[in-house]
Amino acid sequence: MIGKWWAKRQTKKRLQQEKNIILSASNIDISSINTLICLAGPYRNLTTLTASVAALHPNCQVLNHAHERILPHHEVDFFSDYTSDKWNRFLQYGLRISLGGERGRTGGSIMHSHAFDHGNVKDLYQKRYAENPIKDHVKSILWKEGLYLANHLRKHNVDPLSLIKQQKKLKFVLPIRNVLDCAVSNKKTTLAFIFDDINEDSSLKEIITAILEEHLAFFKRQQKMPAHFFHFFEHSFDKETLIAYCHFANIPFDEQWALDVLSIFNIKSKYTHCQETIQFYKEEVENKFDDYPEIKTKLLAFCS
Repeated sequence: MIGKWWAKRQTKKRLQQEKNIILSASNIDISSINTLICLAGPYRNLTTLTASVAALHPNCQVLNHAHERILPHHEVDFFSDYTSDKWNRFLQYGLRISLGGERGRTGGSIMHSHAFDHGNVKDLYQKRYAENPIKDHVKSILWKEGLYLANHLRKHNVDPLSLIKQQKKLKFVLPIRNVLDCAVSNKKTTLAFIFDDINEDSSLKEIITAILEEHLAFFKRQQKMPAHFFHFFEHSFDKETLIAYCHFANIPFDEQWALDVLSIFNIKSKYTHCQETIQFYKEEVENKFDDYPEIKTKLLAFCS
């Protein structure tokens, strides 16, 4: 009985998703969209904070999670098999589902995320945009679904660089939290299992390595196509970072937005790490990032 109920429920959800794809194609204008920016890297890596930064901008719309409502539908999955029609339909559908949804992996509106439960982010958003789930003039969409998307691309043997060559408006952003903190948080929340080679038996050291490998893959691509890959470190985030992000996203810099963002960007580590783990991290960074000395220095700054 439970199996039949579940199957019926899943069928109903899929049919509703397909209906929304059709509806969005007929009534959502995407002519103003300059960029689609996809988060890169693992979860528990300033992803919600990065999404909040984008959400507070007057020309940005954030799509929170929702990979299960997008990637199974070939009509909007331009990632695995690019066509301009799929690209357009993804943007339309993404905007549509960003207006509602729910908490967790179902996703949709960023206002369902825990960042908007209380405190400064919600207050700042409502002060400027009231209860409106979308801005009047959206020029950039940020999709907060990093590692699931990366896995999807790998599954279909799609090189992000090749995809960008087909669609110049596609870009990727990597926020970089203290890697040791990110690893512990991924292990505690079991989000580390989203990595293809990580499971419940994996050690913290293996998770650290997996995170650094994702970072390294990003920097290799950034080196080849710098205009399409943007990163920032939590320990060096400032107004200049925001100016650079606006240039990257092809949106105007907004002074009030910058003030709002800087007022909420306050990262404090909740974890302590043993010397063995710290030493392992240092050695991994030294070995992997020797060709990127500036990045290596900033990564090592997390344990200085």
